[in-house]
Amino acid sequence: MDDFPSWQQGIRLDNPPLNGLHRADVAIVGGGLTGVTTAMLLAEQGLRVVLAEAHRLGDGAAWACAGIVTAQLGQAYHTVIDLAGLDAASAFARMVMDAVESVHQAAKSLDAPCQARETDVYTYAFLKRDLPALERQLTLQRRLGLPVSIAPDAGSCPFPVELSLLMPRQFMLSPLGYLMGMAEQAGQAGCVIGEQSPVRAVEEGRLLLEDAVIEAPTILLATGVPIGCKALPVLAMTTQRVRETVVLRGGAPFDNCHISVRDGGLTLRPLSGGYLTTWTLGRPGFDRQEREELLDRVLAGRLPESSIVDGAIRQDVWSRDGLPLIGSIRERRHHLLMATGYSGYGVTGSMLAAQVLTRRILGRPLPEDAIFNPNRRYPSAKAVVSFGARELRLTRRRSRFRLRSPVCPHMGCRLRYSHATGKWECPCHGATFSVLGENVDGPAMRPIRVTAKDRPG
Repeated sequence: MDDFPSWQQGIRLDNPPLNGLHRADVAIVGGGLTGVTTAMLLAEQGLRVVLAEAHRLGDGAAWACAGIVTAQLGQAYHTVIDLAGLDAASAFARMVMDAVESVHQAAKSLDAPCQARETDVYTYAFLKRDLPALERQLTLQRRLGLPVSIAPDAGSCPFPVELSLLMPRQFMLSPLGYLMGMAEQAGQAGCVIGEQSPVRAVEEGRLLLEDAVIEAPTILLATGVPIGCKALPVLAMTTQRVRETVVLRGGAPFDNCHISVRDGGLTLRPLSGGYLTTWTLGRPGFDRQEREELLDRVLAGRLPESSIVDGAIRQDVWSRDGLPLIGSIRERRHHLLMATGYSGYGVTGSMLAAQVLTRRILGRPLPEDAIFNPNRRYPSAKAVVSFGARELRLTRRRSRFRLRSPVCPHMGCRLRYSHATGKWECPCHGATFSVLGENVDGPAMRPIRVTAKDRPG
C-alpha cells in the first residue's frame, strides 16, 4: 500500500489489461467512483458489464477525495433554484439524502477496510460578512426538508468562526477502500474489469482499445468530462476546478467535519493524529505562486500549530446550474451515456449517478431523474450554455497571447503547465498530459507533441 496517500486505506486490486473481443450489455469507461459503483449495481442485477480503466482503479479524482458523504452541498441548492426552480431543487435534495444513506449501507456490506463512520457536518461562516450567506443557506435548506439547524458551539472547529450550521448523522469514509471494495464485489457478480486499458475510439455500439474491442448496446463514459465529447451544450454546462487535499499533523483535535459556506473554501475532516483539509486552487493551470500564497495565508493563519505531511491535487467537474449531468450525451444517441458535474461531492454524487443510470438502463426511470438530463431544457439553460460557449471562445482567444505551449487535441485550447502537478493542463475542459506529452486524463484521447520550443507558462 505504499502507493496510497497516507489518509487512504484499502486494497489494490490486480486487474490485467483487456484483450480480445468482449461482448456485454453495458460497457463502462472509467474506473473511478461513478464507473465502479454503476458496474457493481448493474452486475448485481444480472447484466453483463465490462469496465475499462486507462490507468489504475481510483487514480483520478478519487485519489485525492476527502471522503465526506453528506447532503450538505452548500450553495448548489441556491444555484439549482435560480436556474431550474424549486421543484428541481426539492427533488435533488431528496435524491441526495437517499444517496447518502445508500453509500452508508453499501460501505457496511463491503469486505474492504473503507472505515465508514457517522459524523456531524458543520457549515461555518469564518467572517462576519459570511453570515448572510449562512442565513440564506439555513432558510433554503429547511425549506427543502434537509435536517439543518444553527450550531452555536461550532462543533469544536479547530479555529474560531462566527457561526455554524449543523447537519447531523452524515458519514465519512476512506474513498479508495470503498471503491476497491465495490470493484471486488462487482467482480464477484460477474463484471469484467480491465486496468491499463485506455480507450482509443468510441463508436456506435463498441469501444476500441489498444488490444481489445468491447461490443455493447449501451456505453457509459464515466471519465469526468466524457472522453472525446465535443457537444457544446454539454461542455458549456460544466467547468473544471482544481482542488488540493493535504494531511496535517498537530493542532487541537476535533471529531466532526467542517465545510466553508463559501464554495471551494476550506473543508476539514478528522484523521488519526491530525486533520485532512481541502480547498479550491482555481482553474487548471493555476499559478504556483498563488498556491503558495494561499497556503501561507489560510493554513498558517487558521491552523498555525499544524504542519503538512502529505498532499495531492485533483480536478473536479462542477455543474453551472448545480445539478449533475447524468444521461445521454446527445438526445438522439440514447446508447451513449455520461455522468459528471458533482461539484466536489464525488462520493455522494457517484452513488446518485449510479442509481439514476441503473434505473435508466433497466428501463425503470423515475420522473425526477429527468432533471439531470445533460441536454435539459428549462428556461435559464440557454443563458448557461451561452455563457459557457462565450467563456470557451475567450479562453481560446487569450491562449494565443501566452508563451508558446502545446495545443490540446480535444478542442484546440492552449495548454498551461502546472509546476505544482508537473503536468500540462487544459483550462477549457481539464485534459491533462505528462511533461513529455503522454495523455493522463480525458476528455482528450490522444497525446500531445511537445517540442524543444515549448516552454512552461
